[in-house]
Amino acid sequence: MKHYIEIQKVRNTDIVIDETLTLPKNTEAFHVGDIISITEKIDGANASICYDAQEDRLRCFSSKNELDFSNQLRGFLSYVQGMNKESFAKFPEYIFFGEWLVKHSVLYEPNHYNQWYLFSVYDRKSAKWLPQSFVKQFAEEFGFLYAHELYYGEFISWEHCISFANSPVYGEQQEGIVIKNQTALEEGRGPHILKYVNPSFKEIQRNNHKQKLEDPNKLKEKTEAENYIRMIVTEARVMKMFHKLVDDGIIPEQFELKDMKIVSRNLPKCVYEDCIKEELVILQKAGEYSGKLCNKVTMEIVKKKFLLFNK
Repeated sequence: MKHYIEIQKVRNTDIVIDETLTLPKNTEAFHVGDIISITEKIDGANASICYDAQEDRLRCFSSKNELDFSNQLRGFLSYVQGMNKESFAKFPEYIFFGEWLVKHSVLYEPNHYNQWYLFSVYDRKSAKWLPQSFVKQFAEEFGFLYAHELYYGEFISWEHCISFANSPVYGEQQEGIVIKNQTALEEGRGPHILKYVNPSFKEIQRNNHKQKLEDPNKLKEKTEAENYIRMIVTEARVMKMFHKLVDDGIIPEQFELKDMKIVSRNLPKCVYEDCIKEELVILQKAGEYSGKLCNKVTMEIVKKKFLLFNK
């Protein structure tokens, strides 16, 4: 199966974490005058659809697995089974990616849930992502919802892009924005997709109150490692992965105390893997302590959030 792009967060300058660690700028592919699209970042479950010509049916996927009777992605399988396959059958080489909007961390108006919002299309034959003009045209022609577009035009500046990050249409909250550079996509520059996450939803947290290292009874190396882990194993990241496990049918939607063993077996590993994908440089700074500390901090956050899960 085809996985969606791991979208990096906008870093328009080098970000100095401390004297030994700097995260490099990643916006070199964006030039003034490039054509870009900005859409609202939707906090749901990544879900894709493709037409299987041999079996004459629609197949659908979560971010990790093909859906079937035992793993239905919180109703998405039934949703797809009710679709007219003819629109997808016209494009058997394409994979259609969207967001299946179910309850995660961001709260939306009830009428927006349990719907699929198309945002990208991948051509398996050419191994390329298609331009947003096609994605929008497909959505309009066949009656699919398209992720709310906040801007389409020339890239002016990052300040201009970020000005759209507080314009929610699905509810009172907006997680952030996704910026796709159509010119960079056409010319093969990358990364051509970046995201900006509003401060309240950031998955990296600077620790401005680090423990003092003068305590002779504590190892300086382990204390520093924990500081690094706490930068990236935040409530935002832990909740993101918690909801993905719910989407995958591993954690029950109606979370109870008896399910804590399932959480402890699966969630720390998923958080760790997400850190590897998105924040490897910082994770490596924690060295040999990274795994155990990730487990520790993840479960600390889960226990604090336990009452929230049951509301």
